[in-house]
Amino acid sequence: MKKFYILPSVTVIIFLAAFIMLPKADFSENENRYLQEFPEFTAENIISGGFMDDIGTYVEDHFPLRDFFMELNGRFSVYVLGQKEVNGVYIGKDGGFYEKYEKPGRTEEIAQRFNDFSDKTEGRVYLTLVPTAAQIYSDKLPRFAEEPTQLETMEEYYSLTKTENTDVSEALYQNREEKLFYSLDHHWTTRGAYIAYREIAERMGFEPLGEDYFEITQVTDDFKGTVFSKVNMGTGKADTIEVYKSGTAFTVSYPDTEEVTDSFYNFDYLDKKDKYSLFLNNIHPLVEITNNSERAEGSLAIIKDSYANCLIPFLAEHFKTIYVFDTRYYRGSVSEFINENGIENTLILYNLNTIDTDLGIGAIY
Repeated sequence: MKKFYILPSVTVIIFLAAFIMLPKADFSENENRYLQEFPEFTAENIISGGFMDDIGTYVEDHFPLRDFFMELNGRFSVYVLGQKEVNGVYIGKDGGFYEKYEKPGRTEEIAQRFNDFSDKTEGRVYLTLVPTAAQIYSDKLPRFAEEPTQLETMEEYYSLTKTENTDVSEALYQNREEKLFYSLDHHWTTRGAYIAYREIAERMGFEPLGEDYFEITQVTDDFKGTVFSKVNMGTGKADTIEVYKSGTAFTVSYPDTEEVTDSFYNFDYLDKKDKYSLFLNNIHPLVEITNNSERAEGSLAIIKDSYANCLIPFLAEHFKTIYVFDTRYYRGSVSEFINENGIENTLILYNLNTIDTDLGIGAIY
């Protein structure tokens, strides 16, 4: 009987030793997020219970062979238990992965923030809310899945806001036979962004450029993004990423890093898991874009989530200057910046799946 307990005991000792001795990573490339640091040991942290919560997260985040066991759990859940939902991701009828949509609870509050911003800002303010793959391809969801209600939420926003609103959902739906969203990431593809650009351009009063204006290049066929990391099955054909380039000369400036370039793309990210970050060089509080052609005129401010990053190169063809704000990190007043610089147009663009939890909206003006 004693021999029966030797192997489990040795296994526990080995894993405990590995946990203590192995170096701890700060960032998970697979999940594209920072891992929990060892919590600060203070009286306040102990009394509040925060220390134990953080310790639990710390152990989970730094457990030996964590990625291996996460993948094993994903495979077991799908192939053995037959589950069609893993970590908030549906396994579709077509085998595709679709992020589950949670009905928001802050719609009226956020709509009021958009209205407050519009009241404080000179010039025209446009609002575009983007439905995700779970909405556009809702017929692909498993039978038990709740019907996504993103379009209802979108209509509620548009009815509550004073902004000039652009509904891109119908255009996306009409082109749904094309690859408009990545299979293993939550973003839309560059093709999906181009379709939305045509609708936004018409709303803003200028003629969108045809696809033949751009040179379309596939820059990778090995993109496995956020949805892949949530399911952790190690399966599924990787996505391709395309970029649309024109002959227009641009200057793209990142004030926070003082970097200036002539490209919208940082191809160094193709060597990393987070390949979508090649668009506009990942996260920056403010990006300033200048169109150096003589035909460009006017200015545009864009307040956005990461969906806008692959859309911006299309809009940049039409404006002399574009200012791109990530209000999660921009510490100034966006409305004051817009008014002080005489910016004539502002576009607010968010996807409907994360708008309710986006921290930047609280600082939008």
